[in-house]
Amino acid sequence: MTNARVILAEGTGPLEWAMAAGASDDLPVPYAQIMNPYETPLAFLPWLAAHHSVDLWFDDWSEARKREMIAQSAGLSAVYPASPLAALKGTLAGLKRYLAFVDAEIVDRIAHPARFTFGRAILGRAPVHHRSFVAHYLVRVSLEAPANRFQIGRSAFGRAALRPVDLEPLRRVKRAMTIAKIPETQYSVTFAWRRPITVQDGIPIDGSHIVGGWRDRLRLD
Repeated sequence: MTNARVILAEGTGPLEWAMAAGASDDLPVPYAQIMNPYETPLAFLPWLAAHHSVDLWFDDWSEARKREMIAQSAGLSAVYPASPLAALKGTLAGLKRYLAFVDAEIVDRIAHPARFTFGRAILGRAPVHHRSFVAHYLVRVSLEAPANRFQIGRSAFGRAALRPVDLEPLRRVKRAMTIAKIPETQYSVTFAWRRPITVQDGIPIDGSHIVGGWRDRLRLD
């Protein structure tokens, strides 16, 4: 232990005492704990997030999610050790990690240079007018319908509320995707990860599916 105050002479003023205290390592401040995203007190999380330049943050996140975001931004994550998020901006791996924080995932993507080329591209799959450095994404994110919402043919007037579906999850996904990219790249995204069942799907007539039902999309087409 180093205590610089023992070398001070008689008549030392308050400023010198304060400087000596700052140069001593026996201050009752748990620096290691405060700087650890997994151990710092809850009240220190916003400060630690600002210290590590966290750029995706929502106040209604759980405490565990906030700690993990700080840890990944600082490169101290137990899940992705020595892999700071900022170093992955502009990459598919970085985008996936950002989307995980907003409960979304990539279903399919078409990225440059996947342009339509005769003899090498697939009709209906490769875009004809796909611009350079523009990636197209199909992203799955769930929306929750409000409780007691009005439904035509199912709800009684005056009993159900005319409440729209909360689109905040979509806004958060767009925010995460904007942060995850680099300025030189562009992207387009669709959230239509469900589509109506068609005859071409060859759905078995065994009662497992209903007419007018929906199924997950697995690709951009």
